[in-house]
Amino acid sequence: MTICARLAIIIIFFFCVVSCHNKPTGQLVISDFESEDELDRVQWQCHTLCSLSDENATQGNKSLRLELYPSDYPGVAFQIPTHNWSSYQILSLDIFNPQDEVISLAMRIDDMKAYPDIEDWYNKSFSIKPGMNHLKIPLSSLPTAVTKRSINLKTIYQCLIFMVQPHKKYVLYLDYVYLA
Repeated sequence: MTICARLAIIIIFFFCVVSCHNKPTGQLVISDFESEDELDRVQWQCHTLCSLSDENATQGNKSLRLELYPSDYPGVAFQIPTHNWSSYQILSLDIFNPQDEVISLAMRIDDMKAYPDIEDWYNKSFSIKPGMNHLKIPLSSLPTAVTKRSINLKTIYQCLIFMVQPHKKYVLYLDYVYLA
């Protein structure tokens, strides 16, 4: 075997090792709440208190404890690491409900601009049962609330989770928000 052939085999072998090692996992973690820095990437609405907790974590050791007080829309908005979600199929998050009752939690996803009209955002309510809830939201067709157009996954502006006019204080634990 010539020196050029050996060199070519070594280069190909090295390229394969590097390519396999750097292969993306196909997930983008929006928030896993493992450090105090995570609190800087979550914006909470009025009448919401957020803190890191050692309880009810599904990934790592910590979760986000939310205290949602009676008001119009207590909740959180996530700082999104990428606005192009088109290469992902699902939005996944874990929510622990310590109450003895099912609660309704809403999610809003906006594309293109800040503060769109209600008919121009994705808005859906989820029933959160007592205990751990694993939400997996398919991204293939997120219809807007009124016009039913599909959200443009290449221009996601914000993602919010909130309650609508709770009549009393609720506590929830949120963990491992990611795209896959």
